[in-house]
Amino acid sequence: VDELVAVKDNRLALIAAGDELTLDFEANKLPSKRPYTSRQFFLFISGWDKDADFHVTNGWTVGPLPWHGMDAQRYGREPRPKTDDGWIKKYNTRWVGPRPLNKPNKVTIIK
Repeated sequence: VDELVAVKDNRLALIAAGDELTLDFEANKLPSKRPYTSRQFFLFISGWDKDADFHVTNGWTVGPLPWHGMDAQRYGREPRPKTDDGWIKKYNTRWVGPRPLNKPNKVTIIK
């Protein structure tokens, strides 16, 4: 998914629960580290996380896909801007599902 994560745009790397995404970078391009010190990294992400529970609009579906500049309060009720969505056909090819909601077992109370 290098092509999808290289630039801040409206193309998304769609990952599901349990998926892993590894980001590599050229460490030799970093300034040298002083002796007896440690180096820490901060990962800044421009994207969205969609929880799969009943508190989230369309939590069990991939769509509607978010985009930069959308009104988060109107998520799913405003049209996605017309853009080149060819990346969807190229990258969004895996079927994950169905994930039906499980009803809890009935409990019988004997009086």
